[in-house]
Amino acid sequence: MVSTGKKIGYGVGGLVVVAGAAWAILATTANHSSTSEAVSVGSFKGDYKNKKSNIKNGSLTVSYPGNASDPVSFSGYSEFAQWTAAQKQLDPAGGNLLFYTDENGKTTNNGPAKMTVDKDAKTVTITLRSDLKWSDGKNVTAQDVLFSLETLATNKVASGNFTQSYTAIKGLTDYQDGKTKSIAGVKLDDGENGKKLTVSYTSLPAAVDWGDGVPAYALPYHDLKDVKSDDLATSKKVTKTPLSFGPFKVSSVSSDSTVKYVRNSDYWGKTPKLKSITYYVNQDKTKLENDLSKQAFDIVVDTPAELWKDGNNTPVLSKYNNAKGYAATGQYDTGYWELYYNLGHFDSKTNENVQDRQTPLQDANVRKAVGYAQNVGDVIKKYGNGLKVTASTLVSKSTTKSLFYDDSIKGYQKKSSGDIKKAGALLEKAGYKKDSNGYYAKDGKRLSLVYLARQRTTTSEAEAKAYIEAWKKAGIEVKLYQDKLVDGSTWQSIVLDGNNNNWDLTDGGWSEGTVPTFDQLWAKSAQYNFGHVVSKDLTKNLSDTQSATSETDLIKNIKKFQKLVVDEQAYTIPTYTNIKVQLVNGRVTGWTTKASEQNDLYARLSVSQSKPVTSGNPRK
Repeated sequence: MVSTGKKIGYGVGGLVVVAGAAWAILATTANHSSTSEAVSVGSFKGDYKNKKSNIKNGSLTVSYPGNASDPVSFSGYSEFAQWTAAQKQLDPAGGNLLFYTDENGKTTNNGPAKMTVDKDAKTVTITLRSDLKWSDGKNVTAQDVLFSLETLATNKVASGNFTQSYTAIKGLTDYQDGKTKSIAGVKLDDGENGKKLTVSYTSLPAAVDWGDGVPAYALPYHDLKDVKSDDLATSKKVTKTPLSFGPFKVSSVSSDSTVKYVRNSDYWGKTPKLKSITYYVNQDKTKLENDLSKQAFDIVVDTPAELWKDGNNTPVLSKYNNAKGYAATGQYDTGYWELYYNLGHFDSKTNENVQDRQTPLQDANVRKAVGYAQNVGDVIKKYGNGLKVTASTLVSKSTTKSLFYDDSIKGYQKKSSGDIKKAGALLEKAGYKKDSNGYYAKDGKRLSLVYLARQRTTTSEAEAKAYIEAWKKAGIEVKLYQDKLVDGSTWQSIVLDGNNNNWDLTDGGWSEGTVPTFDQLWAKSAQYNFGHVVSKDLTKNLSDTQSATSETDLIKNIKKFQKLVVDEQAYTIPTYTNIKVQLVNGRVTGWTTKASEQNDLYARLSVSQSKPVTSGNPRK
């Protein structure tokens, strides 16, 4: 998955990054939805059909809103993208992704590469298109695919996007540990400059048909080979002059991470309709209303929910909902938010999580009580502007995940204001009784927790205080970390440190890949296992999921995971998911959220006139 912060989150085929507010984790197809049609959500249609003809060599402006106080730096390759905004900014260039996906999220053979699975031999053969070239005219080679995998396995920044399913590749762990100089399970069939490689596994990942555990990206070895690994992520070759094999290539990157893309003449597919795309990120999203009033952007790819209306329910960005020259589209986000509990630490010597923290939260009844007491429904109703809905489990409400979504999971959000009665019963079951001040205590010690809350939006402080007040009403004392909200960078350093005992609760958000496998977030060795949860049942479930030999078993184990982690043990509390809304200027042609058309969306986008539409409802 990708984190929502956001940072990147499931495994390849699993998670992606989040920006300023959440995280993201590298997934083979993390950026591509998989629906058979553009699905309407609430009042929002899934596409916008501009029936006018496109003009030749048009230009497009795109914005992914961010926080001025929490800038996200441009990363020219997916391996180094640590936040959703940075990952989304790569879309016009294709994100150096090798595989296209169908309406079910499975890999297809009509993209930059195809793969052949031999389940008896436990191998995957990847064959690159013969005409697949980097934007400098050099061939994309098998060596480039291997270089990407090696970088993910060993580079300090890229390793955050490494998924546990890669360890099923023969010899990969030995390579990571420095025992070998190469990965034994990767064979370059036609040599370094060839177009074919075969990957051998000790056991095939269960979701291999979705790309799980399959090297899914390419890095230009010829361009980056002389850059030291420690310098790769920040080198100019990555942050200023990256190459691509997608429809567009980077022309320039400004100091505020605004990227100018131009048509890639070496693109293997049909010639892109647009001549150029300017992609803005890390803009101060509070200025979006003013920007839209001037038609500064053709597409806002993720409209901030907190700016849809203001605190008095007065329209802000919602003024552009099929009005003032813009059409609105929407769909359920392929991701979710959750409340984490700090239960242990990350051992840097063994590179493993250890669930050993001395905290009342080691008791599942206490964790459940905290979850039931939280008034998520009321908070998102007040501050979510109708663009957030409560979540019961750790699989999104997106139609692309309906195969894996377990609707039998009860979760903790049935009562909008929280369930104080149920929370109290659970605390009493854990041995707690109310003291004279109305707080629960045990053995003379009050249940007092520290909430590490982030300053993500204009309403973040109000939301955090509302949660704290709800916990107080349930008899649970919760205080803010150092009596204030922290910025995104501080939050990141605290949770990734893995050894900070000064917080008990925090929020995390994740974007999904094509299959919601959870190793990248929950494995014993997972860097993004923020709660440092380790249990025999969890380890067994993750292992059973990866070793599943059929689609039926894969789905069954993913549903078991949800039941174990949410309902049975409350290792985390799913809180809410988003309705993602896009604002599209009336001159744009080809825009859709239809999954089968996401693979090469930017190659097909165009404009019907040279200047933006400035008024009216483009749908009429």
